Amino acid sequence: MIRRTYHCCLPVVVLGLLLALNTAAVAAPTAKSIKEVVDFYYNGQKEGPVLTEAKLCKAVKNFECTEMTDPNNVAKGETLNVWMMFFVPKGASYDDILVEYKHEGIPRRLTPHKIEGSIRYRVVDKNSVDKPGEWTITIKKGITKLKDFKINVVK
Repeated sequence: MIRRTYHCCLPVVVLGLLLALNTAAVAAPTAKSIKEVVDFYYNGQKEGPVLTEAKLCKAVKNFECTEMTDPNNVAKGETLNVWMMFFVPKGASYDDILVEYKHEGIPRRLTPHKIEGSIRYRVVDKNSVDKPGEWTITIKKGITKLKDFKINVVK
């Protein structure tokens, strides 16, 4: 009978430990870092947006990357989705976010994007790569590079 009680309680104990480990893995930010982010959101219009994340995607649905692109194995003619997420100060608007495509150092396409105040402003730039070889995709704010992707397009 004691053994039976032990087995009934074991799943509860294991579940409790898993929940404790899961919540311990993600620590809350400090009050100081929260204040810095809030201050930037309300007063950072002159500093400009922050690119918080960028990915190369094969597929995007509802502004979420649903399938990543392997940068070493892109087929000629394949459509690339450059998925970007920005933190943009409240009330600000920037029209100088650029995505530049270069094939073996030669500029092939430059696309401007406009972003506006949001803690999670997402943008997707679509482009087909039509030549085999090395491509560089650069996300910029004006002339300032924010992120580079190197891809290899195969025949």
